[in-house]
Amino acid sequence: KDSGSGSQCTAVNSVSSNGVAWSTTWNWSGGNSNVKSYANSGISFNKKLVSKVGGIPTSVSWTYSNSNINADVSYDLFTAADINHVTYS
Repeated sequence: KDSGSGSQCTAVNSVSSNGVAWSTTWNWSGGNSNVKSYANSGISFNKKLVSKVGGIPTSVSWTYSNSNINADVSYDLFTAADINHVTYS
């Protein structure tokens, strides 16, 4: 399928003990209703077994600067059973 053409830029805005803030700007045209891109921002932690993690506090918010868009937003958090497995792919 034709997904159109355009670009995306993802930036880490801040990192603190409270977490990480990041943003993505994009500009796409054509290929209506087709996936354009997947923004990804990661933060590294000391490795722990999932069974040793009591919780993973997280939140997400998003805004659009254009009201004439068709968008589908998702937010994923990846873990792995193998402590040495990458979780960003």
